[in-house]
Amino acid sequence: MSLLIGMNGRFFEQNWRPALTEIAFAAANGFASIQFQGKPAGLQATALGADFASIRQQLQAKQIMAVMEINLQIDAAGRAATGQTPLEVLEANLPAINGLGCEYVHWHLNNQPVLEFAQVAELEIALQPQFAAGVALAQQHGFKFGFEHNDPILRLFTTPQACNQLLAAVPGLGFVWDFNHTLPEDLAGFLQLIPRMSMLHISDTPLPEVNYHLPLGMGAIDFAAYCQALLTANFHGPAILEIGGLPKSGGYGRDTDAALIDSLQRLQAALA
Repeated sequence: MSLLIGMNGRFFEQNWRPALTEIAFAAANGFASIQFQGKPAGLQATALGADFASIRQQLQAKQIMAVMEINLQIDAAGRAATGQTPLEVLEANLPAINGLGCEYVHWHLNNQPVLEFAQVAELEIALQPQFAAGVALAQQHGFKFGFEHNDPILRLFTTPQACNQLLAAVPGLGFVWDFNHTLPEDLAGFLQLIPRMSMLHISDTPLPEVNYHLPLGMGAIDFAAYCQALLTANFHGPAILEIGGLPKSGGYGRDTDAALIDSLQRLQAALA
């Protein structure tokens, strides 16, 4: 299968499970990958309930790929609330990336507070050297580095044009396409980026409203059409189910075992 369907590991304060338990669940139910969440100070083994070596051993034994998302809010100067740059946060997570054996890592950068469009354009260009440095670091450590686009309300890297501009400026950078962040009018533009896609984030949303992170079948996305476009263009990589729900869709807690298994089966059917 060209899509290595995985799940967002439930390592959150409000919904925490030990990593070894998540790996066992994933393996028992046909998931091929797990997404870990990087932290500004670096993901620590204590947040996962076991040391990195034990987790990596189980991932390898169960043939489950580890990937990492670094979700970071940045200001107009491109720095997190801690004062760190995205590159410094990536460097802080290298022990976890290497320890867990993460094969794909990406930044999901979003701007807080929301910036004016002129500021966004400047910031997108100003960040290009850090993306290039991230690609170099990834090549040095043996993982694929990419970035994710945003819900349009956040403005930073939201349009196909802005994402294509970054990809053109930074050779070797991968693009993480989130179905649930994609406006219907932008779909064709994002499909043109398939050759540069490294990973997918998949959840449902009541289009034209986006960013609800619903289990599959609870929104309006045509998953069969999206998947057919990916298969036709020979996409190959992790496809992470990021279901759970934001406050606007009724709150968190939708990433139950049953919802994950059902969403996996629905995505497999869409691929068939």
